[in-house]
Amino acid sequence: METNKKTKPVFIIGAPRSATSAMVWALGQHPNIQPMPETAWIASYGVGAYLSYLKGSERERFSHLSNVDYPLEPFMRRVGESVDAIVRDVFAVRCERFYGDYRTTGVLSVNPRHPNPNLQILRSVDDAKQRWIDGTPMNSQFIWILAQMFPEARFIHNLRQPHEVVTSLEGFATVGADPQPLTQGLETWIQHTENAWFAERAFGNARVFRADFHRIAQEPEELLAEILEFLGEDFDPACLLPLKHRLNSSEVDARREETLQRLRDLRAFQTAEALYGQIVEKKVQRQPDVEAEAVLERRFLDYCHEKTLV
Repeated sequence: METNKKTKPVFIIGAPRSATSAMVWALGQHPNIQPMPETAWIASYGVGAYLSYLKGSERERFSHLSNVDYPLEPFMRRVGESVDAIVRDVFAVRCERFYGDYRTTGVLSVNPRHPNPNLQILRSVDDAKQRWIDGTPMNSQFIWILAQMFPEARFIHNLRQPHEVVTSLEGFATVGADPQPLTQGLETWIQHTENAWFAERAFGNARVFRADFHRIAQEPEELLAEILEFLGEDFDPACLLPLKHRLNSSEVDARREETLQRLRDLRAFQTAEALYGQIVEKKVQRQPDVEAEAVLERRFLDYCHEKTLV
């Protein structure tokens, strides 16, 4: 039951509207990390695989997996390996579409299909791109199963203050998405951020890095250097290029103070502020917390309860 443990993806977790796109593009300029559009299918695939495992184990000795007591852990690792293979296949197609037959010619021209030359999925024909980064917001809801699929995965918790996220979510219409009312935005922030906080404690600082949102603008080079060190990768100055431009902005800077005044009397905002205060009070601990991981597992199992594929 030996499986390949070398798949080392990077998942950005935490509340949406927390510079997820900027982080994906920045780290995706690294020669060993490929940037990806939001996937959604990876977390969905993980849920489906888990439900399939249950289906294959439901009748004890009469079911294929339970007949030999096949464990969940290697099953999910195999699923993770298949995800990695698909991601690599898709990346190869993307590179061919953007850069043509660059492997044969040995020449890589700037992607003419992208209006911003600082955002490239490949910068050199020699880029290894052995890792990939996924910033899909829904991943924060499925951290536990992602960790089962990818035991060597690393997580970056982009932490942003609740009123800033809520203001941005309310202004979502400016980027062609559905805006969220204040109360819904608070629920979104609490749910995603709380899960990311449990991940910090569950896996410790060897697997989870907390990135303060404001450092992205105030000290981008120091922040990216720390993140790349955390990932075990050398610093590459190309990672700074995407941060010269605002990405996927909802253009609501002027409304944040007004939104903050509207939020102050909401109980959910007080809950969010208290949670934010708890998080920033302490650094990500070194030692993993089995109780915190149990919470993530329980939340995943509750989500899957009474669900079936067939």
